[in-house]
Amino acid sequence: MNKPFLAFIFFSILAGASSGQVLNIEQERIRTDTTGWSGNARVSFDIIKNQKQVLNLSGRFHVQFKTQRTLSLFLADYGFLRADRSDFSNSGFVHFRFNRKFRPWFTAEAFTQAQSNKILAVRFRGLLGAGPRFRIVAVESFRLYLAALPMFEHEELETAGIIADQFRLSSYASWTWKLSDIVTLVQTTYFQPRIDDPADFRTASQTDFLMRISKRFSISLSFNNLHDTRPPEGVVRSVYSFKNVLLVDFGG
Repeated sequence: MNKPFLAFIFFSILAGASSGQVLNIEQERIRTDTTGWSGNARVSFDIIKNQKQVLNLSGRFHVQFKTQRTLSLFLADYGFLRADRSDFSNSGFVHFRFNRKFRPWFTAEAFTQAQSNKILAVRFRGLLGAGPRFRIVAVESFRLYLAALPMFEHEELETAGIIADQFRLSSYASWTWKLSDIVTLVQTTYFQPRIDDPADFRTASQTDFLMRISKRFSISLSFNNLHDTRPPEGVVRSVYSFKNVLLVDFGG
């Protein structure tokens, strides 16, 4: 294989692995001041043919319903990458979350998720959890949220058909800092230890730098870092990715 082809495969796999281990639900909340339905969907299909043939397929569906006190969110995602009749990446998940606000500073959350990720050797992972979410700081330029949600995890691995049932704590801290009218910094960190064995834990961190360069155009720089102290056999403990995206606003 030539070097550009190998680079394409490498970065496609890295992006897939980064998105499949721990879902950053904070990034997926659609920020809106109005109630009712909102959502989006996207599909991508690419075929590249040079010395080898590359097939890249991805899709995402996102919808949420908001009232004055509740939020229901559904998210589905799938990604597939094949090169020369070999599957390099095959991952997907579905996620449903329900929030109910009891106080301006206190919200109860419940969620369920099903996912698979070939590169992480996860044949199936099912999650079910619930817990509190707290708004710690809410001023014009800065917001901070903390949450701690106990969850049950059922995991089936590709390696040796391993099946495990365990309880974890899915805790996270998320803050948004509006530095100016054109620059915003967003950071979310997840910590998911096993309740009966805290030394077995996963962490995920995502930092986004958003800069508006005109009324219609913005730039997003995103850094993701994932770490698993006890990954499946043959899977690396840590993985990171860096993405830069040009955003176009077609609003009024």
